[in-house]
Amino acid sequence: MKHVILLLLLSGLVAGTLAASVNWPDALKGIAAGEQVWLDKAPDLAAVADVKQAIALEDALPSSLAKNTPGTLKTLSLIDAKTWPHMIGTDIVCGLPFEQPVAEVEDFYQRTRMALLITDKGATCLWILEATYEEWKADNARKAK
Repeated sequence: MKHVILLLLLSGLVAGTLAASVNWPDALKGIAAGEQVWLDKAPDLAAVADVKQAIALEDALPSSLAKNTPGTLKTLSLIDAKTWPHMIGTDIVCGLPFEQPVAEVEDFYQRTRMALLITDKGATCLWILEATYEEWKADNARKAK
């Protein structure tokens, strides 16, 4: 029992150290650029992220979908396989960025859709993208009336 408690304490110390030692702006920039080294670190970052950092991480990951589709999908599968304190994962990352201007939403949809169609591992992400796109179009049509 002592060993289990010690292990839990040490893992908490390591997680706290990782969170404090990460240059979050660099990490988020690297993730958004689709840099594999940062995508590989994303699940570890998700484990130690506070609410603000988790939101920023989920905002950076969609940008990497069209730039490094296989790497981003692998990262999402690792994030989705666990329960993180503040991360959701694929359900958020693969959806449209509704808060962006119309032209940026359309551009994101087209780039990401094409990237996901090229791989056989992006079906769930593509489904979420398509569903949110249809929802977005319907909402815009209602607003136009």
